[in-house]
Amino acid sequence: MASPRDRDPVDAWLTAEVEPLAPRPGTFERIRHRARRRKAAKAVTSGAGIVLVVAAAITVPLISSTLFHSHNVTAQRLAAGPSSKPRLTPGGHGNGSVNGTSSPATFAPGTSSLGTPGNLVPRNFQPSSVTFVSLSTGAVIGQAGTPGHCGPPNPADCTSLAGTSDYGTTWYGVSAPVTRAPDGSHGVGQLRFLDGRNGWAFGPELWVTHDGGAHWTREQTHGMRVTDLETAGDRAFAIFASCTGTGPSYAAGCSSFSLYSSPAWSDRWQPVPVSVSPGGPMLPAAGPPRSASLVLSGGTGYLLAPSGELLSGPLTGAAWTVASAPVVSRHVSCLPGAPGPSGQPTGTLLAASGSELVLVCTSATSRAGDTQAKLIVESTDSGARWSAIGTAPAAGIATSVAIQAQDNLVVLATDSGLYRSANGGRSWQLTQPSPGGAAAAAPGFSYVGMTSPARGVALPADAGLHEVFITTDGGSSWRPRPVSG
Repeated sequence: MASPRDRDPVDAWLTAEVEPLAPRPGTFERIRHRARRRKAAKAVTSGAGIVLVVAAAITVPLISSTLFHSHNVTAQRLAAGPSSKPRLTPGGHGNGSVNGTSSPATFAPGTSSLGTPGNLVPRNFQPSSVTFVSLSTGAVIGQAGTPGHCGPPNPADCTSLAGTSDYGTTWYGVSAPVTRAPDGSHGVGQLRFLDGRNGWAFGPELWVTHDGGAHWTREQTHGMRVTDLETAGDRAFAIFASCTGTGPSYAAGCSSFSLYSSPAWSDRWQPVPVSVSPGGPMLPAAGPPRSASLVLSGGTGYLLAPSGELLSGPLTGAAWTVASAPVVSRHVSCLPGAPGPSGQPTGTLLAASGSELVLVCTSATSRAGDTQAKLIVESTDSGARWSAIGTAPAAGIATSVAIQAQDNLVVLATDSGLYRSANGGRSWQLTQPSPGGAAAAAPGFSYVGMTSPARGVALPADAGLHEVFITTDGGSSWRPRPVSG
């Protein structure tokens, strides 16, 4: 062991005890005084920052999407991702104002999402589309406030969302995309959620959220219009079309249709390969303009093409093929009709439940007195073979159909009311007439869907009723539920 005199003097200095010097008199008082001054200055600066952020949210206009230069869209081009960041607003309202004044809801932007009830629904909410992700949680999209007085940045931006966590009994505000009602190539009117976080507002624009609606981003579509979109598994599928329709008829005058898909979380839309011959079913059939419709069920996707042919494929983004040729009938047409307002398919309606498919084939034109021949055609092998089951009541023009295969249940929406069949379409019962307060120009119902054998939802054609209709007994009875006063 080394003796004390052999130790390194540096080691000795480092290991020696050190007694700190006492501060000069008054040092602690000066430190406390300066700390109080810094704290006060920081509070003032933070307050000024909040004011600037809020002001920016009110005055900064939206950044438009950068569209591509050619309609020959490739997977790489369309996979470029979002192009603009929307301005979030309170009240579940697209712009945070009603009649030019502040919205009654005051929760902070970015906190109003699906599954977080407690926020007020904007006044005069007019639902145009509904979606459910469970037997309790869902949402509707529509217009609220006074059209043309909603701004800024655009007075026409009145789009709003409302959510429910008790299957439509009560509703609360959800943040919405900052855009208008469908108008040519602008706006949205349809809504789909895959789960409580991933959702899409579309028709004709395309917006996406990954936090239950708290934040929305507009997607690039290269000028094409999204006419239909459905979700299943972990993906979204959409029909992108090149159209010239104006106003709410944005899906009219379409010269081409393409099927695209994206993983729910990535916003990377890529074309789904479709194995058809040149000039095949994805191009409009000769004759009057026709629509295309999309259904996903039982791990398989189905697309009723404008030609009347049925395409099907896996829900993975892999290729789809022609499942069957157009269904032929003597008395009715099984070709899709011209798209209705908000892109709704007409003429032939498609529904699926597992491997069972149902087509409602209708007469090309309605006869006097608002009647229409309706043939129910069924396939139990994913569209390979079809057989006629029966006819639905002639009263009313068919607008939407839903099925529950395990219960042999078919529910049909028409402009005269809701019809129910408990035996697959062989016999029918009117269970809900057209709402009594509906405008003469918008009678009946525009949509019906079943989320379980017992529960379902229907939208009146007159969105000015401010309500949806709910069933909890398999469509035997329906009850109106107001979304807002």
